[in-house]
Amino acid sequence: NARMWSMPRNLRKIAVIAIALMALAGFVSGILGARDVAYLPGEATSATPPETPAVAAPEVTPLTTDPPPPPPEPEPEPEPAKPEEAPKPPPEPQSPAPTARTPAGQDAVGDLIQGADAATTQPPPY
Repeated sequence: NARMWSMPRNLRKIAVIAIALMALAGFVSGILGARDVAYLPGEATSATPPETPAVAAPEVTPLTTDPPPPPPEPEPEPEPAKPEEAPKPPPEPQSPAPTARTPAGQDAVGDLIQGADAATTQPPPY
């Protein structure tokens, strides 16, 4: 597996040492460049007060610190009075079952095709 690398061993050692030194230098420069006190992004330090003037905006109302009032509780709906016994509607008369035979002079398949054509010519309901 020593032939897997295309670099000689001495050159690999130099590359590893150079990468380690750069990582160490980046870590040290990060520590030395850090501020003593951490601030939030955009927050000014105490030594430099903000120099932005206040903007006059009469249509703006300040935010309140009070929590919003709770929503009103819904009133319970009164239950409808139950009738003693509602009369049931009469059963619908059943239509006779279609027969396989067609009366003379009628074309059952043609009627189905014409009905399908009529349904496709109508625009769909929106």
